[in-house]
Amino acid sequence: MDVFVDSETGPLRSVIVGYPDNFLQVDAEIINEAQRRWYDGPDAPTAETVTAQIRGLVDELVSRGIEVHQPHPLDYVPDQMMTRDIGVVIGRTFVVTTMAARSRRHEWRGYAHLFERFGEDVKVLFGPEDLVLEGGDIVVDRGKVFVGIGQRTNLAGAAWLMQLVPDHEIVPIALTGLAEGEDVLHLDCSFLPVGDGHALIYRDGLRDLPAALRETYELIEVTREEQRMLATNVLSLSPSCVVSRPESARINDEMRARGIEVVELAYSEPPKTGGSFRCCTLPLHRART
Repeated sequence: MDVFVDSETGPLRSVIVGYPDNFLQVDAEIINEAQRRWYDGPDAPTAETVTAQIRGLVDELVSRGIEVHQPHPLDYVPDQMMTRDIGVVIGRTFVVTTMAARSRRHEWRGYAHLFERFGEDVKVLFGPEDLVLEGGDIVVDRGKVFVGIGQRTNLAGAAWLMQLVPDHEIVPIALTGLAEGEDVLHLDCSFLPVGDGHALIYRDGLRDLPAALRETYELIEVTREEQRMLATNVLSLSPSCVVSRPESARINDEMRARGIEVVELAYSEPPKTGGSFRCCTLPLHRART
């Protein structure tokens, strides 16, 4: 199996999509504000509702010729949907990340069966137990690795990653947090490249706007209400196509105005657990653009 990623928006060829069927068969450890908001209410997500919508995403990807893998079910974790957090591919290095929540630290075992199918030139590395590094905070694009420092990933995690990929420029980005009244769980909740040289940006989610963002991308501004709907958390299928929620109508129109095809899929339920399209997908292979 080819494993290679050097661009957030390169044509997607192979991906791990979250496994929803065993959702909450184990009692959840509440680990983010979305779960606090939804899990005890009348519109709480269920295995049936999240499964239906993730299957819709899988069907869309398969129809476009993208190879889809899913984790093997684990009977001792509450949730295997957010595959993005538990690994990241940088070039031909697959990093098994170190999760902040103890209940998530064994999720990687659900996709470990894929390792034996990787090419001999692919390195599989595990993050040390004494740091925190989550895939939602890592954006690989244009020779840079942007790393969000906030609720989940810490500076030690970013420093460890820097040693792994010396051929990439590591750009730490400090995120605002709950103390500032912002619920920015990961970097991809506030910043994400789309199309050819564009990026979605929620400025209040970042403590500062690094020059590397201002100089590299034409920024598409996201409002606080749109950010709360995870409008930044789209999935790029190629530089000319993304998957997004229909509720993000204004953002979708902004992307279309820049020549990006926007595929709108119903996806109201997985975001109630804390992540949307990008969070539920872990790209293994993107072709070079």
